Amino acid sequence: MNIIKSFNNTIDYLETVLDDEIDEKKVTRLSGYSYSMFSRLFSILTETTLSEYLRSRRLTEAAVILRDTDDKIIDVAFKFGYESSDSFGTAFKNFHGFTPSEVRNGKPFKLVSRVQLALSVRGGRSMNITIQKKQAFAVAGVNEQSINSSLCPSVWDKLYEKYSHEELASLGNGQSVGVCYDVENPSTINYMAGYIINDVDKARSMGLDVLEVDEAEYAAVELTGSVPDCIHTGWKYAMEVFFPEHGYVHSGKSDFEYYYEGDMHSPDYKMELWIPIIKA
Repeated sequence: MNIIKSFNNTIDYLETVLDDEIDEKKVTRLSGYSYSMFSRLFSILTETTLSEYLRSRRLTEAAVILRDTDDKIIDVAFKFGYESSDSFGTAFKNFHGFTPSEVRNGKPFKLVSRVQLALSVRGGRSMNITIQKKQAFAVAGVNEQSINSSLCPSVWDKLYEKYSHEELASLGNGQSVGVCYDVENPSTINYMAGYIINDVDKARSMGLDVLEVDEAEYAAVELTGSVPDCIHTGWKYAMEVFFPEHGYVHSGKSDFEYYYEGDMHSPDYKMELWIPIIKA
């Protein structure tokens, strides 16, 4: 099943359970990914989190029901998973700008439409991608678990508050990487800011976290541009063009931002994205 169809089939299913619990195993069957990985890839493609999208869709549907039916507000609140009319009312007003009663009586409300992923597969869009098998290696640095992806730069700040580039580079060949690994929570990631190392014992003695990475095959995407914009562009290209054209999917293993030296805010900055892959 191609990535366009599988993602849209998954969205179709999620639309049927806006007022019910999500069967994460069914999401896996439909999308080919764990629920947490599907959530992460959904965010990359749509630039909004899956949880925020589903919340917006639930509040949209709630407003439609309030406008079109005589259902009690508390019943609508329970229908969409809110434990009280107060919690529902607060979320509803924050989203729509008016209370449930005001919307029922004619005030306007927001409409967030169902997402339809239309991935563009065009040969004219080109990035340089190579398939590389990398032997097992280790990364040492600062490890933060269950954080929002927007906080990744702060992990680097923590690393350099404690250690200099020279200290970290001395543990290997000076290769710095950001690692996203063991994604289990659909709304957060585990992220390490660190360096590829040769001396694991010395790294641990310095108080660094160490992540051992198994041998894997990667799509290495060459990126040019300021960070993080070029990373977002690389992910979207891989998902929209490379995966469908060549029949790969994300394997679920750790993926890497591989940084070169230079000004990360420059439009000419160069780096790589290493995406672990398997054949679909």
